[in-house]
Amino acid sequence: MGKATKQTVKFQKNRLKQTLERRKKQAKVKQQIKRRQDKKAKSSKHAHKRNDDDSDKPTEAPQGDSINDLATVADKETYFCNFSLDSEDVLDLDVDKESELEILDEIDAPDEVDDDGIPVVVDLGDDDMGESDDEEDEDEDEEEEQDDTQVVTKEMLAEWREQAKKRSPQAFRHLLLAFRAIALDDDTEPVQYRINSSSVYHGIVTTTTACAYPILSSQLILNKKVRHPSKTRFWTRLRPVVQLFLNNLVRFVRDLDQEDLLMHIMTHTEPCAIYFGCFPKLANEYLRVLLDRWSDLSLSSDARFTCYKSIRALATQASDVGSKATFLPHALKGVYLTFAKRATKINEQSFQSVQQMMDEAADLYAVDPKISQTHAHVYLQQLADHLKTARKQKTVENFKAIYTWQYVMCLDFWSNVIAVACNPEVGATAMQQLLPPVIDLSLITMRLNPTAQFLPLRIHILRSLIALIDSTGFFIPLAPFLFDVFENEIFRSSAQHDAGDEAFVWEHHLKVPKQFANTKVYQTAVYNVTHDMILDYYACFGLSIAYPELAIPAIAKLKEQRERFNGTKFIKSLKQLIDKMETHKNYIEQKRAPIEYTATKLDEAMSFLRNTEFEATPLGNYLKRREASA
Repeated sequence: MGKATKQTVKFQKNRLKQTLERRKKQAKVKQQIKRRQDKKAKSSKHAHKRNDDDSDKPTEAPQGDSINDLATVADKETYFCNFSLDSEDVLDLDVDKESELEILDEIDAPDEVDDDGIPVVVDLGDDDMGESDDEEDEDEDEEEEQDDTQVVTKEMLAEWREQAKKRSPQAFRHLLLAFRAIALDDDTEPVQYRINSSSVYHGIVTTTTACAYPILSSQLILNKKVRHPSKTRFWTRLRPVVQLFLNNLVRFVRDLDQEDLLMHIMTHTEPCAIYFGCFPKLANEYLRVLLDRWSDLSLSSDARFTCYKSIRALATQASDVGSKATFLPHALKGVYLTFAKRATKINEQSFQSVQQMMDEAADLYAVDPKISQTHAHVYLQQLADHLKTARKQKTVENFKAIYTWQYVMCLDFWSNVIAVACNPEVGATAMQQLLPPVIDLSLITMRLNPTAQFLPLRIHILRSLIALIDSTGFFIPLAPFLFDVFENEIFRSSAQHDAGDEAFVWEHHLKVPKQFANTKVYQTAVYNVTHDMILDYYACFGLSIAYPELAIPAIAKLKEQRERFNGTKFIKSLKQLIDKMETHKNYIEQKRAPIEYTATKLDEAMSFLRNTEFEATPLGNYLKRREASA
């Protein structure tokens, strides 16, 4: 090897190290660039493949502002489960045996005392078991001996009851055996006890359901470290006991026809919802039973409300031990699909019940807006698909599918849900993304067939949107739809006959009944509802700094209608409405005169009349007095 030149030696001494480091950095940068290019090419290739083939992955909720922006969810079939429960359906429950309760004989009752040292007892409510049954057969004892079953007497029940107050597991065992015999009500299943007295029957049911949670919770102790029943100390031993109780609770509640007893059971077993998380299949069957009772329109509103509270408790308290997921998604599906099934026909008998279901469902959807938004997106997409088909094909069948109580009530359902979930006092939530699609669906539905005979349908949707504005503060341009009602043919021709003393109720109709067509009753009803809607709509913006700009064109339109209604019985109230709106316009203009605001300085505009009560304003005071006199 030849001798290195002076130039080479100098390079090696002064610049070789820096040159090698620079080349390493350049090579590293080139590798990073190449990896990014390869990754980008790979992503592009996968994107083209997804466009060519159907993807099985769900799509994220949209951020758009119309029904056209509602993306299709790939697995939407999972959102349309069957929660209905027919009389012939058999519940999918595991088999339970009386022998599983023997473990209770080995467990001691807890020694609990209060601050004064007095033993704590469970409040089981009234111990009155009703009137005595004098008509019981005297030869029942012989029959029981032959069947190897024992008749539960009042004395036995009274003793069990006293022990249950002290959280006795042994007394709970006897009560569960008797309760199981009642729930099964099947001679083919061997049972230890038999109940032949209605008073004892009632006492066993009320006592067992009232003492179940106090006794179970005293053994399955939950705290900050142990939050799930399956993680408690005695869960392995008591698991069959809990399952037997829950099994027979579900069986009994399904066919129970005594409303007072149903309310008692729902109230006292509501805390037991946490135990259903340990039995997912049983929890699903319980949810079906609760939804069936909640939607039973023959029950009173109080009874259905107690059923809803149990649904809410099951949805929020029960959780899977592995995934820690609650049953809220199942409950959200169930309440909406059950509501949609019941809202197929609205009349005087069903309106209040369906409205109660809607309000209670909205409360459940407000529990977790993020989960609710995913479900609402799927169901709104279904409504949008039906509406798009009707607009495109324009067939009678598709048209009838839209202008039905079920479709309109489902629109009302989601308006009500969003009104509750997007209240400004609550703050920003994920449900706000669904405001534009719901509004778009409602407006397009009104424009689908704007004939005079379907005016009640448009009135129903307009009322729903006005309530949505009032709750959310979201601006919806409804003025054209409101003033269009004054162009109805009922005002262009004189009413020729009357419908009698029967009043027209907007909540019960989507289409004008023949007996009300061209009648004074209907004409008065149309004017009154239009007057009230205009008043309510502009009252929603009564504290807005932009109220004068909204009111000026409205006042001009009302003055045009004043010329048309001159000489009719409606002219007085119309003039009063114009006067109040003008007075309120002047009031807002006076209040905002000293304020300086621009497009870049909106602080004072946003805080305009923030501390002013609406009832203290001219329009608010008028609305308050009008509602008081109604």
